[in-house]
Amino acid sequence: MAIDLSVIIVNYNVKALLEQTLLSVYKAKQTLSIEVIVVDNHSADQSAEMVKLKFPSAILIDNQENLGFSKANNQGIKIAQGRNILIRG
Repeated sequence: MAIDLSVIIVNYNVKALLEQTLLSVYKAKQTLSIEVIVVDNHSADQSAEMVKLKFPSAILIDNQENLGFSKANNQGIKIAQGRNILIRG
């Protein structure tokens, strides 16, 4: 099945906001086929662990250093398979 939309979310130390964003994305997807890619820039607040535990269907890139917003987005874009890409800024 083709993926309609790839949602790329870059995160750095905002676990609560990330969780709310992911809940909103999955709730709003309706009939779209989506993939969610979270790129965590070496957060110290257990963000990556929360994604693994609560959102196992999300693709997680767990960087071992903060690469910055642009590089992190490029990481997500490289693996995205959707016909369309949404970058959360």
